[in-house]
Amino acid sequence: MQTDSAAGPVYTNLTSSRRKNNEFCQNGGLPMSIDAEEQRGTSLLARQIETFYQVNRFISSIYNEDELLGLIMQESETAVGAERSCIALYDPSDERLHITFATGDESEGVRGVSLAMGQGIIGEVAATNAPILVHDVRQDPRHESSVDQDTGFVTRSILATPIRRRDDLLGVLEVINKKDGTSFTEDDSRLLEVVANQAAIAIGNIRLVEQMLQSEQLSVIGRMAASIIHDLKKPMAVIRGFAELLANPDVDAEKRQMFSNMILEDVDRFLGMTQELLDYSRGQINLEFREIQLGEWVESVGLFLKEDFASAQVEMVYDLQHRGTVRMDPDRMRRVLVNIAGNAKDAMAGGGRLTIATRKSEQWWELEVADNGSGIPPDIRPRIFEPFVTSGKEDGTGLGLAIVREIVQGHGGTIGLDSRIAGEVDGKDPGTTFILRFPLDPAAASV
Repeated sequence: MQTDSAAGPVYTNLTSSRRKNNEFCQNGGLPMSIDAEEQRGTSLLARQIETFYQVNRFISSIYNEDELLGLIMQESETAVGAERSCIALYDPSDERLHITFATGDESEGVRGVSLAMGQGIIGEVAATNAPILVHDVRQDPRHESSVDQDTGFVTRSILATPIRRRDDLLGVLEVINKKDGTSFTEDDSRLLEVVANQAAIAIGNIRLVEQMLQSEQLSVIGRMAASIIHDLKKPMAVIRGFAELLANPDVDAEKRQMFSNMILEDVDRFLGMTQELLDYSRGQINLEFREIQLGEWVESVGLFLKEDFASAQVEMVYDLQHRGTVRMDPDRMRRVLVNIAGNAKDAMAGGGRLTIATRKSEQWWELEVADNGSGIPPDIRPRIFEPFVTSGKEDGTGLGLAIVREIVQGHGGTIGLDSRIAGEVDGKDPGTTFILRFPLDPAAASV
């Protein structure tokens, strides 16, 4: 956090004090006794340094604006011995100052007060960019006495200073009434400037962080939307194609029924994909387990992928050592296999081979998907199942494998990979293998 601008008055006074001592020594004087003026300057300097230290000590670790402004008021009251304080924040959209934060039992009647630039003491401080010290508010027409009438609080004296960062007005910091019954002084004004300068830096930093977070959130939403659009392109294209065929009057009734069934199947898949993305964004996954013949299921998914893989010159090979019954959610697991296979196809830009294998042990069954593509770069492998991590694909966001992991874990299973890029391992070609392991009885496994 920057501190140079807030330190200005401290080091100015320090330099002035040193200059006076140097002038005395140059005149040949004896070690001088500090007069009353120098004692006051030394005391103010000490108070400024202590105020600067206390404020900087706390606000440098706060990244919540409400908490920060509460602390600023607390430190302001401590620094100048005030009874009450408030902060009016400037809103550029309406060019007004809004008292959002105030201390004391009467604060409810103060919060929400809105002032135009130049209106009242706070408004004039903002308009003139200069502190205002009022010893007796009864003699100052700028004082808004209606607030006292509404709250029952008696305002005697006021000290207010602008909160600015560079040329931008952020607000006005105001303290009310000295606790000892006296009036605020010029020394108090300097102390309040120290707090306001530090507050300006802290508020600016917090708002910058908030803007960055908002930008990142919007970026995540945009990438999520891009992923949804990308994933839905194929079923939409299939639906459109079959709809065009149905419009052909020469198509017989049997084919019409077949095309209609295919459209309904893709619409169901379409709705399932959107629900899956919604569930993922909400951090939940709902599975419907059924007994499935694994071999038939794998081949049906392969049939769905066949056209795309053939056009990409990718050969599909099966090694189905286990074709029997397993319990799973076939629609969600279809998504798993489609996502992994789709990534494999993208990694084999010049064509290649995709092998889908199944195995079974006493307690587990395994699904293995291997390609001889370019491999996953080593720096990405540890994060490959995180959302939005990609390995250079132009039309993907990396959300697919994050969903894959959620579904696999929902089945009580595990997923791992073995990948190599060209030249990484002597004597071994590049490629990637995903190994998925599932319990034969998902209900007995911890989800």
